[in-house]
Amino acid sequence: MRSVAILFAISLIAACPPRRGRVVYVPRCPQPAPVVISDPVSPPATQVEEPAKPKTAEKPAEPVAPLVAEHLKAWEEKTVARTNIRAEVGLTRTDNVSQKSTAYSGQVLCMKPNCAVLRLNNAADKTGTDYEAYICNETAVYYYNGIAKTVTEFKRPPADRAAVTVPDDNPVRRWLARLYGPAHLFQRPPLQFLTRVKASELQERFDISVYKTEENYIYLDIKPRLGKDQHEFKHLRLALYGTGPATAKVAYLPAQVYVLKPNDDTEVWTFTNPQVDLPGVESKHFQYVEIKEKGWTFRKADGSASEPETPKP
Repeated sequence: MRSVAILFAISLIAACPPRRGRVVYVPRCPQPAPVVISDPVSPPATQVEEPAKPKTAEKPAEPVAPLVAEHLKAWEEKTVARTNIRAEVGLTRTDNVSQKSTAYSGQVLCMKPNCAVLRLNNAADKTGTDYEAYICNETAVYYYNGIAKTVTEFKRPPADRAAVTVPDDNPVRRWLARLYGPAHLFQRPPLQFLTRVKASELQERFDISVYKTEENYIYLDIKPRLGKDQHEFKHLRLALYGTGPATAKVAYLPAQVYVLKPNDDTEVWTFTNPQVDLPGVESKHFQYVEIKEKGWTFRKADGSASEPETPKP
């Protein structure tokens, strides 16, 4: 049997039990090998409090408070100094109408400037087939849908092409955002906060205030100013790891994020056991991984599709 090899401790795929004499594969991305750290940190002792729903979409820009500016500067400095980040991820999505929640768990690995792998498993699924996974590199984002058995390739458009040519409130802009959504997944909150933080950009795009601070956590309230961000969320409450003794090594990494969407759906993200600057992480580890299980289809965001992928001997 020919196996799929990844020459790094990140296992992007894993073998399933043999079926009809063949070994089939399903994506297992990302699954970095465990790295023991001396002082693993935990999520906030209490859940991030739900922010009140804003009455208006936006408000006039206000001067940045000194305490906010201080935290944004320190946040940017910490982000610049790190080359890669790995964390366990939890995500709970709640539908505003039905109040039904779906919980996911998985892992994320990011490497600057624009490489990442993310996998989210439906916690209630016992079959191992209900998941979504992403591989992001310099040229494309590959989106894996376990239920649909599809891999979709999104070519990364030129940087900020839509933002330059189309106003934020233009419907064409929104259409482009949907078309290239996965391509920008790691450039938007909350995943943006793992590796891409610039104080000046945050001040331009968002109204930010300090909700409260504790020894190991810093809580920020964030509201969007620009149309492109208002299409993403109404209100976001972010808990960053603080500078206390238990969290100093991962200070200013996101610990938990509460997101209020435009339709009043909510998302709660948690990032636990964060690790930074892992050795040996290279761009070659963020390349497309072929799925060799029968029935899978590879397609491109332009609508074209290949024949279903079949196992290879």
